[in-house]
Amino acid sequence: QLNVPDFVFAEDYALRPLAEVQAFIDENSHLPEVPSEADIKANGVDMTAMQMTLLKKVEELTLYTLKQETELRELRALKTQVARIEALLSEQVK
Repeated sequence: QLNVPDFVFAEDYALRPLAEVQAFIDENSHLPEVPSEADIKANGVDMTAMQMTLLKKVEELTLYTLKQETELRELRALKTQVARIEALLSEQVK
């Protein structure tokens, strides 16, 4: 049975914090939920399961990218507000 990982787009899906992903990679030298090279050498690989795992990782990457884009948009808006405030303060000083 094929378990397509579209569940990552559900509102209640807990996307791992990137710091947690980094810590896992630092400790294990591979992505969470992805078999290591040693595991694949020892047990082989189920290509269908691997494809679904990779699809899940691509979908998670998309969510991370969208989240970062939102944060960048908010940061740009804040920078614009700071620039306006600085301009107003500069005018008041004159």
